[in-house]
Amino acid sequence: MNITTTDDVFDLIEQVAALPGKNDKIALLKEHAGANLLRAVLEATYNPLISYGVRVLPPSHLDNDGVTFNETGDAWAVIDGLANRTLTGAAAQAAITQVFGKLTAKSGQLFKRIILKDMRAGFSEETVNKVWPKLLPDFPYMRCSLPKDSKMTDWLDIEGGISQEKADGMYANIDHEETGEVFMYSRAGSMFPMDKFNALAASIANLLLPGTQTHGELLVMRERGDGTVGVLSRETGNGILTSVLKGGDFENGDYPVLMVWDQIPRNAVVSKGKYDVPYRARLASLISQVKAGTGSFITVIPTRIVKNTAEAYAHAGELMLVGKEGTIVKRKSAIWKDGTSKEQIKLKLEFEADLQIVKILPGEDNTKNEGRPGRLACATSCGGIAVNVAVKNEAMRAALEKDPQAWLGKIMPVTANMVMTPSQSNPLHSLFLPRFSQDTYRIDKTDADTLERVFAIQEAAKLGQKLLADAVKVAA
Repeated sequence: MNITTTDDVFDLIEQVAALPGKNDKIALLKEHAGANLLRAVLEATYNPLISYGVRVLPPSHLDNDGVTFNETGDAWAVIDGLANRTLTGAAAQAAITQVFGKLTAKSGQLFKRIILKDMRAGFSEETVNKVWPKLLPDFPYMRCSLPKDSKMTDWLDIEGGISQEKADGMYANIDHEETGEVFMYSRAGSMFPMDKFNALAASIANLLLPGTQTHGELLVMRERGDGTVGVLSRETGNGILTSVLKGGDFENGDYPVLMVWDQIPRNAVVSKGKYDVPYRARLASLISQVKAGTGSFITVIPTRIVKNTAEAYAHAGELMLVGKEGTIVKRKSAIWKDGTSKEQIKLKLEFEADLQIVKILPGEDNTKNEGRPGRLACATSCGGIAVNVAVKNEAMRAALEKDPQAWLGKIMPVTANMVMTPSQSNPLHSLFLPRFSQDTYRIDKTDADTLERVFAIQEAAKLGQKLLADAVKVAA
């Protein structure tokens, strides 16, 4: 199939959509990786740094007597105008309508999908980058450091800091356009289907400043039979949100809410971008915006001022004892930047369990580790926990390739943040965020921990945090 027009691109996208497996989709796209028009269409659709400021498109009356993108420059001109915001509001709607009147049915559908940033073919930016490596940039995002990678005590014990609950939901970037339009994006830059979030979007438009991007976490609330309302667990809530992102709907009685913690101008949302306003001022502004409304779907993340490192760990421990993951402690003067911040530190529960290697799993297809060891299937001695853990580094991968039999049955120390209970997708217990504590198996131990012991190790880690919290209270 030759890709020479946008009608051809649409036909190929429909073929990709009909394929059931991700690897099959990648293979078909790779067959046409040399088609510059296909590449341009997918870059315009999935580049996370490009948005078009349009939630609802005007009606279209497409027919096959129109033209393709190649035969008119209007379609690309409108796409560019929407992206750089020289076309907004009524002018944007009029320009889109005009293009619809010129395009063929196929090219018109493709035009719609570009503007709505979804090819409706069952793949995302990750797939695009597997076909054209590094075509799409990472979405700007400020990552947390861990205590061992920061000099947290250098400022925390002198200045104090801002300690916030580590939310238990799905991360979201919220763009409130100057025009009043609201869009939400995943950490990777995929757009949420805004028609499923109308009440929340209205609250965002009413409360949050236009021309900003706000950072927060989506949670799912459920109305119970007794009339009360409660937040669902991370596993259940994120499962519902993932289903909605794939085209599903919220069930009756379920609805999304948003916890927010930061806000920056939209013009700072660029690769390696920065916003130099101190965090204490950004947070104060956000609090004042959210407080302006009543009965809203938006709250500021639970926040506490801490005086020193001990109080920061005590706050994390208190939350862990009630089942939360931990806290993020932030320097009051910290700026926002795209990248990893050493002034935004994640304090969370960690414990280590010894598990047995039961199988060596290959790396995923179409990745650099395809055909090489990628993960190790590990389990407790009783089989109550089963979890796949990524190979730690190249030295470990090479050792596994050299003598795989030597690793089977051996004991590996695994660091995790939580024991996860059985679910519909996994009848066994598992571990949250498992990673190997070292890149060699233990030679001093031949028996793995039991499920009961792993629970005891987790509780001991929580108790350690409680003792620290109690010590701080006594000192105060």
